[in-house]
Amino acid sequence: MCAFVLIECDDKATNDVADELKKMDSVIEYVKLDSTWKIIIKLEGDLEHIRDIIRWKIRKMSNIKSTLTRIEYMN
Repeated sequence: MCAFVLIECDDKATNDVADELKKMDSVIEYVKLDSTWKIIIKLEGDLEHIRDIIRWKIRKMSNIKSTLTRIEYMN
């Protein structure tokens, strides 16, 4: 299963946040955006693992304002 997470962070911290996200094993890819949502990442794992990464790692990072997650369910 994979999830796409939109991340809103401080403008000046986008590069620092992206550098931290790159270090996470579950982050498969990321793209920086020029919008309210500054970064979109793709996570892979089971639902519980994805939830834990978002809740306990990504949302706890400094400069993160909010996240929006979309889960892809595979048949």
